Amino acid sequence: MLGILGVQARTAAPLFTADEVRVVETILDRTTRALADRKLQQSMLANLRYLIPDIERVQQLRGVVPYAAADSAREPMTALLDPSPIHSPEFDAWVKDALSHYWGGPKLTHSPLMKLRVVSETLDHADDDPTRALRLVLGQALERIKPEGKQNLTAPEWLLYNILEMRFVQGRKVREIADRLAISESDLYRKQRVAIGQLARVLSEMEQTNAAESMSPPASSNGSPFGAVDDAPLPVDGDVTPPAHKSTAP
Repeated sequence: MLGILGVQARTAAPLFTADEVRVVETILDRTTRALADRKLQQSMLANLRYLIPDIERVQQLRGVVPYAAADSAREPMTALLDPSPIHSPEFDAWVKDALSHYWGGPKLTHSPLMKLRVVSETLDHADDDPTRALRLVLGQALERIKPEGKQNLTAPEWLLYNILEMRFVQGRKVREIADRLAISESDLYRKQRVAIGQLARVLSEMEQTNAAESMSPPASSNGSPFGAVDDAPLPVDGDVTPPAHKSTAP
């Protein structure tokens, strides 16, 4: 039963003219079709709720390593079943959390960013310490958005870098940074969100580049450069002394 249609009676016993019967039958037919259609739509929407996560999962898998070689055995299957954090809508928030505990803290040591391939690749340069590896990767990403030349506190092109470097690496207070950069605190928070977004995009590019390189063919015996890995040394963050005036970002 889809529903009940009530009609006010004129007499104790049903009494309809032929025209009234046709009208009632038409109303019943149209109402039945509408209710049946609504029930079908609800059923389809309910099924979509189960399908949408699977569809999103497929889209993530497609973005992990596009056009991978069919005979490549260098990429572990676990990487395909557990896509990179860069595909998560929470990625920017995870970047901000990790920055807020840049010199140590649970938001860094337990960050989902630990699953980044580029972090795993950096472990050899961080004494196999995932926390140090992630801090190194964040530092490398920060260096990539750093303009060329000597640091300038007033030049517009330096603004985003200065905010991230002073806020999270040096650990300075918001009011102090705003005064030094000659901007309001509210504007500082707005620019900070933009800067974190830009840093997240750089991290995403680093991760995608790392994934593409890991899927490239290995070097051949005749010394072909294809698949070669850049062995340039990375900076060791153990040589960096954390600032004395650390603070936790809001």
